[in-house]
Amino acid sequence: MWNVLTYCLKRQSGRAFYLETKETGNSCIVEISKDGLKDRLPPEYSASNTVYEYGGAAFDVMLDGRLMFSNKDNTVHVLDPDRGNVQSAWVLAVEEDHEHDTPEQVKNYVVAINGDTGKVKRIVSGADFYYTPQFSPDGTKVAWLEWDHPYLPFNAAKLVWCDWLPNAEVDNVQVLDDYEGAVEPRWGPDGTLYYGREINGYRQLFRTNPGKDTPSWIRLEGLENSELGQITWWQGSQTYCPLSKKHLIAAAVTHGAAKLVLIDLEEFSWSQLAEPTTLSDMTFDAMARLSNCSALVIGSGTVTSQTLYRIHIDEESPRIEAIRKSSDEEFDSALYSRLEVVCVSSKRAPPRDIYGFLWMPHNPRFRAPEGTLPPLIISAHGGPTGCAGPGLKLRTQFFTSRGYAFFYINYTGSTGHGREYRESLFGNWGITDVDDAVECAEYFVSRGRVKPGGVGITGTSAGGYEVLQAMTRHPKTFTSGLCVCGVSNVKELGESTHKLESKYIAALAIPQGTPDDLIDVIYFKRSPLFHASHIEKPLMLIHGTKDTVVPIEQSRSMARAIKQRGGDVELVEAEGEGHTLNGIAKMWLEHEERWWGKTLVK
Repeated sequence: MWNVLTYCLKRQSGRAFYLETKETGNSCIVEISKDGLKDRLPPEYSASNTVYEYGGAAFDVMLDGRLMFSNKDNTVHVLDPDRGNVQSAWVLAVEEDHEHDTPEQVKNYVVAINGDTGKVKRIVSGADFYYTPQFSPDGTKVAWLEWDHPYLPFNAAKLVWCDWLPNAEVDNVQVLDDYEGAVEPRWGPDGTLYYGREINGYRQLFRTNPGKDTPSWIRLEGLENSELGQITWWQGSQTYCPLSKKHLIAAAVTHGAAKLVLIDLEEFSWSQLAEPTTLSDMTFDAMARLSNCSALVIGSGTVTSQTLYRIHIDEESPRIEAIRKSSDEEFDSALYSRLEVVCVSSKRAPPRDIYGFLWMPHNPRFRAPEGTLPPLIISAHGGPTGCAGPGLKLRTQFFTSRGYAFFYINYTGSTGHGREYRESLFGNWGITDVDDAVECAEYFVSRGRVKPGGVGITGTSAGGYEVLQAMTRHPKTFTSGLCVCGVSNVKELGESTHKLESKYIAALAIPQGTPDDLIDVIYFKRSPLFHASHIEKPLMLIHGTKDTVVPIEQSRSMARAIKQRGGDVELVEAEGEGHTLNGIAKMWLEHEERWWGKTLVK
């Protein structure tokens, strides 16, 4: 399988491309042209891959304008969008070799692919993992991230660079920065190499100028406690974008909420480019440079769903132009529930603040009976070191328009809140994060915001694990649960999951310094499967049959355990679906609406 990387535009002409998911579930490469948007990928193809299981960075624009992409069947193809003449060019990629398909034996390499001949050449090897290899603008250098087991990229990824030779060889390979935990390396158009790393507890941007080998901090007053550069398992993450030697745009995240900022690299100053209503949630492959004064940005705002924008900064007042919205439907913003930013001070030890975003019920056409309170749905993100943003989500509004309150919790361990908040989860997974959800449920009930006995909890992946842990450890707090691709047996997951996360589970669950003879005891205590008899309330499980991140047996065994003692459980198996359930969005929503209506509305 292949993960083809780098920018999404042709630098020579300014042509730009992006990925768009069609109703079939296929990912199509779309060109942004003067005449509008044009699909460039034949419908039988889908630009996607499963490198490190999560995939990402599925296509690249070669120097001659052709598109190289990884197809959903894990093959690599070259496409000429204009059917014109072509020239030879090299593209960098991460190869994942599954000849011996166990986490210990899967091998990864940085490879160079010749777009003319199809030749694949392994150019870097030896590390367990490689991310985002990319050429410098002049083609003389290559930079990438690498790290080894048993460490995690959060605190072990090294930024490495080297010289690129004309015969497709690399030379003078060296680690650029002694700090481990680098994210999002990116070349500026002048050859400056940028990246993110933590300093004083927060992730900030650094740069190494052309001809230098010493990085320097881009220190911005007022953003020292914000996070710039994203920690993620997905390759191709771009949450900042160098435009020129003078300017850079970035998503600066504070307590989970992002703002789009324009950074002056000469004055070390910044300004906000968009109001939170337009852009406050920008993650993964969110930005690409068009020119010295323009860029593409994908994101959502508090009253604006995910949209592709063209940003212009060459005028006295920067201009934002919407190019493509994620939905063809136009909704009156008066229909939307308005965001409330929430910070709950814990009553349980350890003392901590818990963050999240709340939407209360809202529908101009209906009013709840006097004296009634709404049911509440608490949603836990995956990761568990992920983050829920404040951007408009039509799924959330679907439920708030039907009388539910909806709360996205950024529990302890979430990114976007600084290093201490994230690392507090390690060794405490399944305890602190679950207690956070319980604290928030009790907080909203005690303040008369939601109905006592009417709180449900849902989550996907690690969020699904939180659902199961919450219902076993706190069986009376939640009225029902909906677990999507969740974890029930922690030790088994660590032994059966894919290479990328095979050491992640132990780091999350086992406190440092735990004696070997106690490790299995902790795994037992942290596994909901072995405490299924404690569950008192209804539970729905949804899981993809082809999930390689959290195998479906995790849900099947949980369902069996609950049924054996006469509990109320429903298992929905999504045939052929993987971990993200991309192909069943409608079915998922229908099951969820039915479930909450059955269990929370009484």
